[in-house]
Amino acid sequence: MKYLPINIKLKNQLVVVLGGGSVATRKIKSVLNVAAQVVCLSDAFNNDIKQLAQSNQLTLIKHDLNDIQKLDDFSHIRLIISATSNPKINAAAYNYAQLNHIWINTVDQQELCDFLTPAIVDRSPVVVAISTEGASPVLARIIKQKIEFLMPFDLGRLAIKARALRALIKSSIPSFNNRRRFWEQYFNWSHLSKSILPQEFKTPNGQTVTEIISTVNNTQGKVSLVGAGPGNPELLTLKAIKVLQTADVVLHDQLISNEILKLVRKDAKLINVGKQAGHHKTKQENINQQLIQGAQSGLHVCRLKGGDSFVFGRGGEEVLALNAKNIEFEIVPGITAAVGCAAYAGIPLTHRDHAQSLAFITAHCSDSIDTIDWQFYAKNKQTLAVYMGLIKADLLVSQLTKHGKQPNEWVAIIENGTRENQRTVTGQLNQLPAMIISQQIKSPALIVIGSVAQYANQLDWYKPHTKHSKFNTYLKSA
Repeated sequence: MKYLPINIKLKNQLVVVLGGGSVATRKIKSVLNVAAQVVCLSDAFNNDIKQLAQSNQLTLIKHDLNDIQKLDDFSHIRLIISATSNPKINAAAYNYAQLNHIWINTVDQQELCDFLTPAIVDRSPVVVAISTEGASPVLARIIKQKIEFLMPFDLGRLAIKARALRALIKSSIPSFNNRRRFWEQYFNWSHLSKSILPQEFKTPNGQTVTEIISTVNNTQGKVSLVGAGPGNPELLTLKAIKVLQTADVVLHDQLISNEILKLVRKDAKLINVGKQAGHHKTKQENINQQLIQGAQSGLHVCRLKGGDSFVFGRGGEEVLALNAKNIEFEIVPGITAAVGCAAYAGIPLTHRDHAQSLAFITAHCSDSIDTIDWQFYAKNKQTLAVYMGLIKADLLVSQLTKHGKQPNEWVAIIENGTRENQRTVTGQLNQLPAMIISQQIKSPALIVIGSVAQYANQLDWYKPHTKHSKFNTYLKSA
């Protein structure tokens, strides 16, 4: 980001516009909207500008703009907008502004600008500004059109009502977090009748402001278990995004991507409680306790997990701990890694010619892997999706082949599935450990075992970058 978005108060401040054509007209109207004092200099003016002057909205001064020193006649110029088609005049205006420490915007000459004027969606006092930093004004206009559609025209009235309630809410709800929770609820009730005055404000259930305040002040916190999906932020559910933007505290796994963490509310507390093979940053019992303590303190706590919380994510243990303490919780499902990664690798987990069943297995837990029913997982016409299986690859191969799986069964390893650095390696089951070593496969990685894995070589649709457009393939023997 090269430009800092800021709002400037220009009421009764002097803004000088150079030029008298259609571009100058647009710029003049935009600064008149904020009650600026506008002076327009040019050797000629179009009818729109003349009409604005006739209605006493601005001052016109007819002047040859080649003489830029005319600007010396004015004191306390706050901004200059150069809207001429003459590069020489624009350059002279820019040099004058720099010499006199005045901010200037030169239309269509970004190198002669101290500030840029964004596209605006106006629902005053709610205003949205869209800027592409000069890269593409057309793109900014397209984005503006989409936002115009999303923002109700009466949104400003809702904000004005909120302004009238602020003093009451601040004095009535001491806790900052509880006040934020009140306002989140208030804005979720935006369909209220426009005729309702702030002091008469009620929820759709008929609660008065006083009743709402009492409820918020006495509200215990809650915990949201959120599945973040396999890694690509575009695969988050709408509900997941809503939780990330409202939670007070987010306890997240080690492998949650930075792109997803950027969606968390800026003033929320982020706590990394991730686990990796052989190294647990935070014990599960401590995680459970942090969830409980946060909710008991009145906070909205988000437990953010990769994939789905209830698929090898220990989410069941966490909600049982919460339930034992009578703490409110909700489950926000996510796309589990097997489903997301296989789809992005072009692997159909079930296929009528190859797999009539699908099994998920984790090879992560050393305490339970020896008790696995290998006979069941070695069945033919079944796809096996192995979570966290890199370290136990030798054991996987030996046990599956021992119990009937063919050594040359198709296998695929999907590293960083659904992310921009996704990589898929295919081969045969007895080559799996060698594939992991030779291709330097790192976690997170999903292993798919079964004849459906061969489709990764045909259906490689996901190509986020040209350099990843071909699979690094460990060829399967005939």
